[in-house]
Amino acid sequence: MAKRRGCWPPLAETLDEEGTMICQSTRSRWSRATAPRAVAVAAALSLVALSACTDGPAPSSGGDTGAQPGGANTTGVDLNTLTVDQAAADKLPERVKQAKKVTVVMNVSSAPTKFRAEDNTTIVGLNPDIAQALGKLLGVEVTISDVQFDGIIPGLQSKRYDMAVSSMAPSAERIKVLDMVRYGAWGTSLAVQQGNAKKLTTKNLCGASVAVQQGSIQHTQRLPELSDGCTKEGKPAINQVVLPDQTAAILQLTTGRIDAVLADSPILAWAAKQRPGTIELVDEMNKGAVDIALPKDSDLTPAVQAAMQTLIQRPEYQQIYAKWGMDNAVVTEAVKETGSA
Repeated sequence: MAKRRGCWPPLAETLDEEGTMICQSTRSRWSRATAPRAVAVAAALSLVALSACTDGPAPSSGGDTGAQPGGANTTGVDLNTLTVDQAAADKLPERVKQAKKVTVVMNVSSAPTKFRAEDNTTIVGLNPDIAQALGKLLGVEVTISDVQFDGIIPGLQSKRYDMAVSSMAPSAERIKVLDMVRYGAWGTSLAVQQGNAKKLTTKNLCGASVAVQQGSIQHTQRLPELSDGCTKEGKPAINQVVLPDQTAAILQLTTGRIDAVLADSPILAWAAKQRPGTIELVDEMNKGAVDIALPKDSDLTPAVQAAMQTLIQRPEYQQIYAKWGMDNAVVTEAVKETGSA
């Protein structure tokens, strides 16, 4: 499995003037070609918009960067208390009943939803735990594959992967090509330097420099909508600063190179916790559903929806969300989406 270099914990990093990453805990350095100064990037192509999840990084090669068996207890939540939900397991297609395994795809990029543990190998976070819990309820082994976002939807459509648990927000475009089952709900937040000297909110960003992660819904939809509102009122457009990942965006903010970051609320809340006294969240917008994605009309969807509903009604569901500091992101029903959320 390919390993990624970086600092532990995630976001415990700074950049020097040359764009070199400095791990705060060790003061070690390594040259990071993907963390340059902010670059304004044109609007995403339609495939990027389709593939981008709520907290997703930019599409690249789409290649599978590694897979590992699921089921390890990495959160302190005892998933072994979950036993097979026979009613849900009975809905499994025969091919899965015979194989007794499913492949779950996600883009392992952002704490606390999906990232790598201190060993830089083990995949941990909310999304792996949800996937593993579903495996317990369905009586199947879960293998997690880490791919770039542009590989998720094509991988599902080609049946390379059975489902995705990757913080994907439903949209009319995605629902046309995917089955989508709700497992959580969160929104987009604005992060600023501690103290918010410019008194920024999502309602007064005109002329400000705001970072977003390339390919994310904040890049393709949220920030452009806010900027359009500025220009319609005759105010300066928002300076959209597009960066390759959320770590780079947070580093730009803490070093004062930008005014704010617009990203998924759980990611920014986690970053603020990791960097006490440096950044704060000042606003949230567009809170909505976050879904499991499966191939359109998948024979696996009924079983996954049934198992997800069972999980929602179990204490382990609340425990998983609480462990990752996302208590307010739970839902009460595993809705199968039928339109734009």
